[in-house]
Amino acid sequence: MFTRHSAAAALALCAFLPALAQDSIGSTDVWPPAVRATAAYPIRQDASQWLGSNLVGARVVSASNQTIGKVANLVINEDGAIEAAVIAVGGVLGIGRKDVAVTYKSLNIVRTQAGDAIDHVTLAAEKSELRRVAEFKTLRQQRNDRTARRRDTTSPTAVSLQTAE
Repeated sequence: MFTRHSAAAALALCAFLPALAQDSIGSTDVWPPAVRATAAYPIRQDASQWLGSNLVGARVVSASNQTIGKVANLVINEDGAIEAAVIAVGGVLGIGRKDVAVTYKSLNIVRTQAGDAIDHVTLAAEKSELRRVAEFKTLRQQRNDRTARRRDTTSPTAVSLQTAE
């Protein structure tokens, strides 16, 4: 009896040896991701550069000087370049506001007279045109929309219960 159990245990151990021998470090998904090396440490802002904190919140106007809204956020790619600016169009205290993205290259940034801050941003588009554009959706908003749609399509069907008389 003891020999039979010993043989079964030895057989089980032999079956798992290849799995135990595998190297778990060979995964392609590394977390946390590798840190990019840098040798550049800028010590001052150049006259041709903007601070993101000055751009976010800047007043946006049309070419005809009509107030459009404010810069609400920036879309930055993995290389650190700004690809788009999200403009909060209209609304009062966030009610009726619509976020619209425009390419960064479409912004005409106007500095203050001192040159150390942003006075306003000018766009070639009019406010009425931006109100007709599709609203900008962040990744989180897209995920929430998908979840809500999935929940709506899998909603339970109503069941009618009748009592016996």
